Amino acid sequence: MKAQMTPAFKPARRIRLHEEIVGQIRDLIEKGELKSGDKLPPERRLAELFGVSRHCVREAIRSLEQQRIVTSRLGDGTYVLDDTEETLIEPLAAIIEQRRAKLREVLEFRRLLEPQIAALAAAHVSDGDLAALRRALDAQIAEIGGGNTGSDADVEFHMIIARATRNTVVQEVLTRLHDILTDSRDFTLQTEDRRQWAVATHANILAAMEARDPQAAFRAMHEHILHVEEIALEWSGE
Repeated sequence: MKAQMTPAFKPARRIRLHEEIVGQIRDLIEKGELKSGDKLPPERRLAELFGVSRHCVREAIRSLEQQRIVTSRLGDGTYVLDDTEETLIEPLAAIIEQRRAKLREVLEFRRLLEPQIAALAAAHVSDGDLAALRRALDAQIAEIGGGNTGSDADVEFHMIIARATRNTVVQEVLTRLHDILTDSRDFTLQTEDRRQWAVATHANILAAMEARDPQAAFRAMHEHILHVEEIALEWSGE
C-alpha cells in the first residue's frame, strides 16, 4: 500500500502587530464606525491608542494604502478612501506613474492643472487657508535662511492651495504628482537665486489668494510653473 504523503504545512506564526491594526481599522469601516472621507487620528495618537510604536502604525497605514482602503494626503493626514473617488483617481494616477520617465509630459500636465487649481482655490479660500499659506511661506523663508532648499515648505504651500479647493480628487491627484516630481524639485531649488525666485513667486500667488482673485491666481501660478518647468527640463536633459 502506497504511503500517504504529508501536506507541506508551514509553521504557524503569531499575527504581527501592524496586521492587528489593519484588521481593527477594516472592522471599524465594515461596521460603519469609520466612513468614507473620515480622517484617522494622527500617527502619534494612533500609536497611543493601539499601544504600539509609531513605526508599527506607519506599517499598518502603508498596508491599508496598498489595499486602497485609506489614502494619505501630504501635509494633511490619512483618510478612509471613498470608493467613487478611488475609481476616478486610480486610472489618472496610473498614467502619471507610467510617465514618470517622461518628465516633459508630467510637467506639461502640471502646467495645465495647477493654474486651474489656483483659480479654483482663490474662489473658495478661507481665512484659515490664507493663514496656513502665510505660515508655509514663512517656513520656506526660514528653511532657506537655515541653508536648506525649502522644498518641504514649497510642497506644503502647493498642497494648502489644493486643499483650499475643497475638492478631494484635486488633492489626491496633486499629491501623486508632487511625489513624482521630488527629484526635479530638489534640482530646481539648488541655487540661492532659484530659491529666492521661488519665494517671490509664491508671494505673488499668495497675494492673488488674499485678493480672492481667480484670474490673478491663475496667472501667478502659471508663471511659477512655467519657470519651474524650464529648469526641470534642463536638469533632465529633455
